Amino acid sequence: MPEVKLKDIADEIGVSTVTVSNALSGKKGVSDGMRSRIEAVARKMGYNVDRYTRKEEGGFRVGVLVADIYIEVGNSFYWALYQQLAYAASKSQSVTMLEVLDSELQRSKELPRMLQEKAVDGMIIIGWLFRPYIENLVSHAGVPIVLLDFAVKGLPCDAVLSSNYIGMYKMVRYLLSKGHRDIAYVGSRFANENIMDRYYGYRKALMEENIRFRKEWVLEDRDLITGEVRISLPENMPTAFACNSDLTASRLYDLLREQGYRIPEDVSIVGYDNYLIHSFASSLTTYNVDMKRMASIALKLLLGKIRGVEKNYGIRYIDSVIIERNSVKELR
Repeated sequence: MPEVKLKDIADEIGVSTVTVSNALSGKKGVSDGMRSRIEAVARKMGYNVDRYTRKEEGGFRVGVLVADIYIEVGNSFYWALYQQLAYAASKSQSVTMLEVLDSELQRSKELPRMLQEKAVDGMIIIGWLFRPYIENLVSHAGVPIVLLDFAVKGLPCDAVLSSNYIGMYKMVRYLLSKGHRDIAYVGSRFANENIMDRYYGYRKALMEENIRFRKEWVLEDRDLITGEVRISLPENMPTAFACNSDLTASRLYDLLREQGYRIPEDVSIVGYDNYLIHSFASSLTTYNVDMKRMASIALKLLLGKIRGVEKNYGIRYIDSVIIERNSVKELR
């Protein structure tokens, strides 16, 4: 059943959306008779009028979904992103509820438990889920949904992502500024669109300098079925590796060290995320993913939709900065 919007209620009665919002939120400027009529029509149409009452009593209930392959308490980029969401929600007097989904549930059409129990007013999905599952979820959730750190083409959901294309472009331009021209990209492009976008940022930076593209320097970093991280070094080594994530950069670092390479004396490495639990973290030059801002914007969009105010669908790309450390050698 399609979600009822404030505009739907306004059109039914013949008043403005602002009037409906003011009536349901208890603001002045609406007569008692009109307020009662709006509330009655809203309830009849299936709109959750109680969400406004909860706002006055302490905010909304925000469900957060994430796949089990992405989250590990204390050692996961997505766990850190969830913590940012929980913090942002607490500042708006709202609460979060986390549900972790396994692949078996994603292959079914079963809704998450928090939706079955009508325990949330809206939902944020962190990271990729199976597309058929997401499509079914959006169609039957009955609450607004915002996607965080991924987007699905053709789906009527707002999404908030890191500026993947520009971020990797910046990292490769950084390597070029240090005199590197033999630069490899490490990331399985077909794993998801984030990695693909970072790959094209890499390609753009090289093309601008008329550097010949070398297919053998585009390296896979994972098994596309199991997600297991695995990297093989090329026969002809580049002077630098641009990695699609800090996790990949750390695995590459370990592999290079095992084979006798020194970083950055022999080979340079840059990453992407600025989130890494590894001894290499304090040395890795990387692109900072602004998790705090991404979480804040995703929550703001969701709360707007819960209130019926935010109506525009689209993707917000959040740019950030390079964190310069000691993993790149100056060649000039």
